[in-house]
Amino acid sequence: MSLFPDKWEELAATTGALKGLRKEKDTENYLRTLLIHLGCYFSMRETVIRAKLAKIEDITDVALLWHLRKSKEWLHSLCVSLFEEQGIALNKGGGFQVRLFDATTVKEPGKTGSLWRIH
Repeated sequence: MSLFPDKWEELAATTGALKGLRKEKDTENYLRTLLIHLGCYFSMRETVIRAKLAKIEDITDVALLWHLRKSKEWLHSLCVSLFEEQGIALNKGGGFQVRLFDATTVKEPGKTGSLWRIH
């Protein structure tokens, strides 16, 4: 949590991400559960199982989907704040798009095997 902007909880409240969240639920655990799904690429079902086993949060995969949809603006605001802290200026006009590509290499067997890059 120390890596997030100082006002990350305020961003959650102002963007409506916490609307409908039960009062006994912890904002940190809410964010941790979302990051298990987003950061570790787990399915929704696996995410809720891991969160339950870690005693972070006890929700269903359908509830996680609902929380994720509600948190879109909050997660976007967190990313923008993190970029701004690093001195990366973003175009507010919406004309700038960021795309991330991941690649892996595959080498054909044998001495003269070709090397392929898959994106």
